[in-house]
Amino acid sequence: MTRELHRHCIRISALAIFLQTTLWFLPASAADPYASNNGIYPQESEWSGPYRSLNYNYPETTDNKWFTLAPRAPLNIQNAGDYVAKLKTHLEANMRAMIDAPDTWDPAANGWYGMIWQGAGTAGPNGVTDPESGQEAILGSFSGQIITKETFQDFGLTVNLQNHTVIYYDALSATMLRKLWADPFKPNRKAVSFPEGGMVVKAAAVTPTPQQWPAVEGSAIWNVYRPTVESLQGPDYNPYTNAKAVVVPLRVLQFDIIVKDTIASPQTGWVFITYVYDKDAPGATTWDKLVPLGAMWGNDPAFAREPNGTDPKGGPLQETWINDKAPAYARSSLGWGGRLSGPIDVSERHNVLLTNGNLVPVQPASSCLSCHGTAQFPFVANLYPSPNKAFPREGTLFPMYPPGSEMWARWFQNRPGSKPQNDNENAIALDYDMLIMFALSAYDAAAGNDQFVQEHVDVH
Repeated sequence: MTRELHRHCIRISALAIFLQTTLWFLPASAADPYASNNGIYPQESEWSGPYRSLNYNYPETTDNKWFTLAPRAPLNIQNAGDYVAKLKTHLEANMRAMIDAPDTWDPAANGWYGMIWQGAGTAGPNGVTDPESGQEAILGSFSGQIITKETFQDFGLTVNLQNHTVIYYDALSATMLRKLWADPFKPNRKAVSFPEGGMVVKAAAVTPTPQQWPAVEGSAIWNVYRPTVESLQGPDYNPYTNAKAVVVPLRVLQFDIIVKDTIASPQTGWVFITYVYDKDAPGATTWDKLVPLGAMWGNDPAFAREPNGTDPKGGPLQETWINDKAPAYARSSLGWGGRLSGPIDVSERHNVLLTNGNLVPVQPASSCLSCHGTAQFPFVANLYPSPNKAFPREGTLFPMYPPGSEMWARWFQNRPGSKPQNDNENAIALDYDMLIMFALSAYDAAAGNDQFVQEHVDVH
């Protein structure tokens, strides 16, 4: 779809007409929950390719195809690899092209859906949109945190990197989104409970070239319209004045799948799986070279009060399986105590100040489930075990609870998705879904419910 046609389709949508005539109380910059992007497009001289439109036509019903193929038994560290391998094969037909041929892959044609209230960007002074906010125009991607080169310097990384991700819901999950957003201006938060077999996928590509990081050699190239990593750094950074968007080429690095499966995961209800790019793996394409890093279905709370998060007797974690044949760079970035976390997920933080007064240069501090377990309404908990709600840019001072302390361990419990981490009055659990939490925050910002606004939060 061309840029002008893409804009035209948005302008003439029935929703836009409805907004213009009825919902006059919402700010214009945030009024359209169905925007596919933040409205910042490259010039034709910069980009002549297509623009990806997101699919919000949530179905009422659909079939659960995965459970006809999935192993139907509780996961353990012996059988998790089989589950992970079968799931990638199951999704290959409609996911391979998303990885290998991003310019022609269409979400609607392949049965995948986006999240409303996430496209539009953040408006700053004089109505200027922060070019790093919302979803960008070419792929509809989100921008992640900047990861310092020290994180992977032992594996050849010579520059700081940033990841850009796309996130999609399958048809089963979209039946729940249809209930949540039946009225996009009166969300039914209590409808957030994923159906059995529902899936969410997240694919990520990163900014370094193969010359800057040999680990991405041969990986598929994506393009996004975002500021460069260099323009986002330094004391003079201002998103509204000196961080101009440009077409940035990326290399695919990570592919995540999360599945609602209470048979495989009886305590949390979820299985989190990460695949990573391995340039030395067999196969002709990047999809072929995405190998399992691991899976997790629980936080191993039995070890959450241990300072290192591991079994003091030296045994393995029981609710995370790690593929010992995954590339070394990815295994180096695992979460606290070796729990699953992908290389883009920033489980390791630098310059951490613990609440007991100790300054820690490097602290593993997260995992897939510990992060997503904070998903609730209202948004009150940090994504990391920290006393403050917001979190700073990587490398700047970050307060956290001491590892293994009672407060730290709250992030590493096994709870069903119906139970919020912070059991405060009127808290509603959001079934481990971070993007729903951010979408509800964006809606509240547009509606003027400022007490629920969360700004500049990375999706990971």
